[in-house]
Amino acid sequence: MNTWTICARWLLDARRALLGWGLGLISICLLYLPLFPSMRDSGLIGDKLAVMPQGMIDSFGMDIVTISTGWGYTHQMIFGMLGLLLMLVLGISTGAAAIAGDEESGSLEMTLAHATDRRALISARLVALLGIVLGMTALLALTVAAFSAPSQLGLTAAGLLGEGLALGLLTALHALTAFAAGAAGARRAVASSLATLVGICGWFLHHMGGKVADWLPQLSPFHWAYGATPLRHGVDMGGLALLGAVCLMLIAVSYLLFERRDLRA
Repeated sequence: MNTWTICARWLLDARRALLGWGLGLISICLLYLPLFPSMRDSGLIGDKLAVMPQGMIDSFGMDIVTISTGWGYTHQMIFGMLGLLLMLVLGISTGAAAIAGDEESGSLEMTLAHATDRRALISARLVALLGIVLGMTALLALTVAAFSAPSQLGLTAAGLLGEGLALGLLTALHALTAFAAGAAGARRAVASSLATLVGICGWFLHHMGGKVADWLPQLSPFHWAYGATPLRHGVDMGGLALLGAVCLMLIAVSYLLFERRDLRA
């Protein structure tokens, strides 16, 4: 059983769940993006911000000037909040299930018993995991692009490319954190919790860290992804390089730890 066979089998088994996730991402765009012209013209965006506590506004990185623009509204509602949340939950849950979940269920040992070595197995799961993240990110970005003109968002191809790459690598980083924890021997719940903790800490460092020290946001993967506002200015190679470097490190750690440890019975 080779790497591609294992990868295809795992993706095939997950097809119904992935269809649901994809429909969820499309639904968010369908629900929120067409509302932008009426909310902007009526001043409803400003009214909603006015009644929110300042701490909540700061924690979400919102301000009336930015969110009243097409790119600001799209980033806040889709790439910075609702779509981002769905992508992170998908990535973390899938990353935790890839090794830790199968090990707990006993199916991991059965797969390895069918003339498959550990390197082929972990390669297959990594390809499937990253393929899911890439596919869902592309689906979200293309859906937003389809709504750009009808919803008067004024988004550019360069901006969508930059924002999509940032979201994809940010999701991959958290998914690979859960994956690496599972490869190291952590149980599924522990792997998910660790990646979630990384996400929560990164979120608050990005949005609130500057109130403590100017350099704190620079430690956050969210800042690497969105600090240069790629939806407005296009691809940020520096931020993408940092995200990519951490992803490669997590992949290397996953291989190293999985090949050297004993699997649970």
